[in-house]
Amino acid sequence: MRDAFAISAVIGVMVAVMSSMMAFFAGGMDDSAIQPALRMGLISGSIIGAVVLIFALSRVRGHAEKTETREAKREAEVLALRSALRFLSDDSDGVWDVDERVRRERGVLTLDMHELNAAQAAEATEKLFEIRSSIQRVRIVTGRGEILHERSADPGIRPAVLQRLRIGANNADWQVLEKSGSITLRPMGIAPSNAQRVRRFAIFIVPMCTVMGFTFRDLAGSTMEDQGLAFGIAAGVLMTVLLSSYRDRSG
Repeated sequence: MRDAFAISAVIGVMVAVMSSMMAFFAGGMDDSAIQPALRMGLISGSIIGAVVLIFALSRVRGHAEKTETREAKREAEVLALRSALRFLSDDSDGVWDVDERVRRERGVLTLDMHELNAAQAAEATEKLFEIRSSIQRVRIVTGRGEILHERSADPGIRPAVLQRLRIGANNADWQVLEKSGSITLRPMGIAPSNAQRVRRFAIFIVPMCTVMGFTFRDLAGSTMEDQGLAFGIAAGVLMTVLLSSYRDRSG
């Protein structure tokens, strides 16, 4: 909260100073232009500072609400996965403890398959598809698929899991990210609606094209300013289209 007021005050002062200087230069830089310039700067700084403050306060409030919702959602994901895999604890006579093996690690829902065999790992993977609507990003600890020491996972786990994922991951809207000892299932993301694309395009098109246009105009040099400006604007439009199509991969 305090930071929101501090940021809005700093930006307001900066805008006030810049506006006053610009108004003073535009007014001829004589004594009669000082007071109108200061008034213009004060008005501009106050308006911009107020807008920034309102935006910052709304972001702070939204972030607090989102944090509470996210934590509740994360806890629900852990409980849903533990409930779906509880049968594996019974099948292994408690050797594979679902409360220990299904957990959060660095914020990511993690399924540790150590102490399972290949058939059980494949069955656990099948359960992930069954509860897909209740979970988002999942990290599956499979081991490297080889025996390196006495605590290594069953080498058949990794190929069994990957085989099942090749069949159903795409239909479940999961992207498969492989690492040496684990596999992460990341949501493909929610595609933006047409209204969201239009709104994003309208917000970013002017600043993006302006920055890119002037940047490439300066890089092109005095002999090719028009070509550099045209190329920069075209690049700005392309970048804006890509930004407008961004998928929400949260979760």
